This record gives sequence, structure tokens and C-alpha cells, in this order.
Amino acid sequence: MSTVAPARSLLDTYDGFLLDAYGVLVDGDGPLPHAAAFVQALAESGKAKLLLSNDASRTQEQIHDRLQGFGIGLGHDEILSSGMMIEPWVRRHGLTGAPSIVLGPEGSKRLAAEAGLREVPSSETDARVLLVCDEAGFSFVETLEAVLSTLIKRIGSGQPTALVLPNPDVLYPKAGGAVGITAGAAACVIERGLQARFGADAPTFERLGKPHAPIFEAATQQVEGRLVMIGDQLETDVAGALAAGLDVALIETGVGRRPAVDAPLQPTWVLESLRL
Repeated sequence: MSTVAPARSLLDTYDGFLLDAYGVLVDGDGPLPHAAAFVQALAESGKAKLLLSNDASRTQEQIHDRLQGFGIGLGHDEILSSGMMIEPWVRRHGLTGAPSIVLGPEGSKRLAAEAGLREVPSSETDARVLLVCDEAGFSFVETLEAVLSTLIKRIGSGQPTALVLPNPDVLYPKAGGAVGITAGAAACVIERGLQARFGADAPTFERLGKPHAPIFEAATQQVEGRLVMIGDQLETDVAGALAAGLDVALIETGVGRRPAVDAPLQPTWVLESLRL
């Protein structure tokens, strides 16, 4: 069973903190209450801290500048996003220079270019990579239809296309308790469409962000000591941290709510907020 505790209890227990962005420090409209003060308390206590975000719509610099504008003091080297996992993925698969469909806003396109991918239109049948970073920056229905049509043509003619999903989140928190859909939802639509056409032979996305191993492996190489993850989603933050052997605090300021006592996923802690 999870322990319900104030945020101060975590400062007394851990050496380092992995912090989710949406639902923990910010929502779709701006900073969440107590976020800036909590990050400042970590700095004053000499605690290591690392933003561990599934955001693939902004570069590291853009994320840094946005947080600084909200008064949340994290350095460039204290930010690790799923978008930053694209470059090692490209290198690992030998796809530098590959023609790629990139779904997302300008920040996503910059991440793809910096990773060595060459962006092409969604109808380009030579595309060897489909990178789904975000739900914004394109006409949702029209673009997904064009992408599905392109993939069906390529797969049907025996031309494989790598499907890459840096941000597996399906939902993100907006102001006032509302939620929005994000990249994971778009990927689900694409996967379901391919399954309808190709059945069990349909390709699926390789997921880079939480709860999957690549981003947690990168985080634990960067931050040492006894670590805790603070996140708002059971399926991403809690599941990923537990699989990585980390303690995790589920915070109730975002999408997630504390699980039933007999639920399979149990965070180490439950926080109502970051109030100290």
C-alpha cells in the first residue's frame, strides 16, 4: 500500500529527484502551485534534480526557457526529455539522413533535424521513418489519413518504415481539471488502422519515453544516489519508475489518481501536491 505524505518527507529521504513536467510542475496553461518553491527547496538542500519529461514538442533549450519563464529554476543539464532520445535512436539504427515524416510543431521538427533525420511530406512514399512527437502542428485527421495511406502503400509493396513514438502519453493535464490528447493517442489511431489492414503482421511503434526503458536508463546514468520519481500518471511515471527499480511518488495535481489498495501498480508514495 502506498504511503500518503507531504512533499517535505521526500526531501528528508532521497538524494535525487526525477520530476515529470506536465501534471507535476506545469499544466497546459502554466506553472502549478508550489512547483517553483519545491524546485528551489531541492536546490537549497543540495539535492540532485532532473526533469524527466515525455515532451517531444520542444527542444531542451525551449523547455528550459519556458520553465525559467515560470520561475522554475532548472538548468539545461537538468532536463531530459523524450525528444532528446530521438538522436541516440537514429544513431543506433543507422538512419542518419533517412527521409522521415515528422508529426509535431516546430520544436519537434528541430529535434528530428538535430537527430539527423530529413523531413519529407506525409504523403512521401520514400519515407523510411515515421516520427510521432506531438498532437499539435498539423491538421490531425487529414494528416493521419495521409500518413496511414503512405504506410499502407509502403508496407503493401514490401518497404518497411520505422515507426517511432518518443512521447507515449495518451493524455495530458490542462487547466481546470480538463485533459487533452497527445502523441500516444495519434499513434494508437495509426496502429489500429494498420492492424485493420494487415492484421498480426502490422508494425507497431517503438516507444522511447516513459514508461519504457531508454529514458530511465539515460536518467539513472545522469543522476546518482537514492532516487525518487515524482509523476502524475500510473501507466507512464509509476510503471516506468518501478520497472527501473526506483521509488516513485504519484502526485494528484495531474491526470492520475491514487490506485485502489488491490491495484497491481502501487506507487511508493502519494502526494496531494508539492506543497512543503
